[in-house]
Amino acid sequence: MNASISPSRLLWCTLLIAAVCFSSATAVAQDKTVPERDDVPLKYRWATETIYADEAQWDADLAKLEAELPRITAMKGTLSDGPEALLKALKLSDEIGPLFGKVWVYASLKSDEDTRVGKYQGFKGKLRSLGVKFGEATAWIEPELTSIPWDTIDRWMHENEDLAVYRQSLHDTFRQKEHVLSEDQEKLMALAGQVRSVPYNAYNLLSNADIQFPTITNEEGQEVELDDSAFYLYMRSTDRNVRKAAYEAIVGTYKNFRNTAAALLNGAVQSHLFTVRARGYDSCLQAALDGGNIPVEVYNNLVTTVNDNLHLLHRYQTLRKKYLGLDDGVHAYDLFAPFTTEARLEYSYEEAVDEMKKALAPLGDEYCRIMARGIESRWIDVYPTKGKRSGAYSSGSYLTQPYILLNFHGGYEDMSTLAHEVGHSMHSYLSRRDQPYVYSRYDIFCAEVASVTNEILLQNYVLERIDDQETKLYLLTELLEGFRGTVFRQTMFSEFEQKIHEMAEQGVPLTADSMSAAYGEIMKKYYGPNYTHDELVDSYWIRIPHFYYNFYVYKYSTSYCASSNIAARILKGEPGAVDAYLEFLSAGSHKYPIDVLKLARVDMTSPQPIEDAMKYFEHLLDETEALLEARAAVAGGPDRIAQRN
Repeated sequence: MNASISPSRLLWCTLLIAAVCFSSATAVAQDKTVPERDDVPLKYRWATETIYADEAQWDADLAKLEAELPRITAMKGTLSDGPEALLKALKLSDEIGPLFGKVWVYASLKSDEDTRVGKYQGFKGKLRSLGVKFGEATAWIEPELTSIPWDTIDRWMHENEDLAVYRQSLHDTFRQKEHVLSEDQEKLMALAGQVRSVPYNAYNLLSNADIQFPTITNEEGQEVELDDSAFYLYMRSTDRNVRKAAYEAIVGTYKNFRNTAAALLNGAVQSHLFTVRARGYDSCLQAALDGGNIPVEVYNNLVTTVNDNLHLLHRYQTLRKKYLGLDDGVHAYDLFAPFTTEARLEYSYEEAVDEMKKALAPLGDEYCRIMARGIESRWIDVYPTKGKRSGAYSSGSYLTQPYILLNFHGGYEDMSTLAHEVGHSMHSYLSRRDQPYVYSRYDIFCAEVASVTNEILLQNYVLERIDDQETKLYLLTELLEGFRGTVFRQTMFSEFEQKIHEMAEQGVPLTADSMSAAYGEIMKKYYGPNYTHDELVDSYWIRIPHFYYNFYVYKYSTSYCASSNIAARILKGEPGAVDAYLEFLSAGSHKYPIDVLKLARVDMTSPQPIEDAMKYFEHLLDETEALLEARAAVAGGPDRIAQRN
């Protein structure tokens, strides 16, 4: 249960209005040189026509969904009549949920093909309104269901094999029984959903629509207008002056709105606190983790183990200071600076697909056969087009094929993104294939494991085949940055998130000053003695939308550690490792997420997977340092290319 949503509501609300994408970006592509969609060959565009041949069919299914509302209401008061009555309600959920997912996916994909077309935004608006209606119409279900003694439900499941299919789902609902409210209270919680989404919606408009960034002078001496999506591009500049100017322009612009941003983030935290108090949880962290039945020790293991290994992150900054010639220390705008600019891996889309297939061959014939068939069946929307949403994601539903949005430009990172999103889509495909609808979705705690495992397998495949030392250094830097950004940085973000929630729980006002002070202290702890902290960095929290997602970011870190563990087993050829991993990919949610991961031989209640991941990071550091030392020996001193000015 997400802390901003009531318990599973017998899967109604969560399955009807749950997000269907795993996304890495949200901004809209603005490049005026990209082609119109119709100019791109059909083989590079996803096959939305397999969902609906025309929009009239979509309208018809939307009408069908609205017509189901009276059927839900008519069941009120019948759940205790016996196993057949309960099964009838569950089967109705299994009918409505897939159809809702189908109409949502179509509307979402069409909207993202060209965000300039308002019609499809309207489609999504209709579905959001319908989701609220379903939330109100189903508010009675959990209170009525959980009023039946569990012993009675258990007996019914032993008597009725069809009902027994829902044992895990029903157990999950009863597990959270103490946090289920009365029917009227649940209805109020559902009605409050739109109100409680205001802080994030307002922040999204502020950061994506209202904020205007200044111009800076780029490496070629040209005046360029900044936007937030260009942040990491300029942070990887070889010119330190450009990095500094871009950082100060972007973060400094956010800082101008620090009081507004503080009020909005405080609103989100207060919304989480509202759930804690309304549903009787001990803390915001406990409430956020309870939805997936994630033990608090999993979160604590992550934070403790990462903190115990901060010396490795400090060592990484020592390398930066030494080999980039940063005599005044590593500033925040130096954290992404490259160690080399003399190498870059480039691929056509077809080459990237071919490399990915070879890299993922250790996952076995079945995995690779399904993946190849999916690519041929136009799962993927490949190239940027005018108005197309930027970034990348995997989408789809129980009644559709997977769909992948890419904006492929040809760098190594694009190939890695392809492998990442294919991992999501294969996870979804196998779970939907092998599980009944009720368990066909996997918990978000497990969501990034399949994608990052693919990334790591690709990294190892490419790295083993590189002889050129500069190219190898380039790729090693990519791997180090991937680890830093996913494990260290996301854990750091999560510590900040935990800190501000604890402040709110203790009645400490969340102001721009108090949150900035908290962020600055955590930043200094993480990056260590060779990091030079600038006052502006204290306001960096303002540009991170994930702080509105309610303890989401720690899952990036745990997923990377789990993936690293799984990939290592597969690459070592550990007997049964591939079969265990495929069992995980096919498991959906028929077990709790911690137990699903155990199918892949990973126990996240133990710090061991995190410690193993840290050893992998240390290995990457060793290789990188050896290459840097060898290059410095040839050059007669540390390379200072990244401080060019």
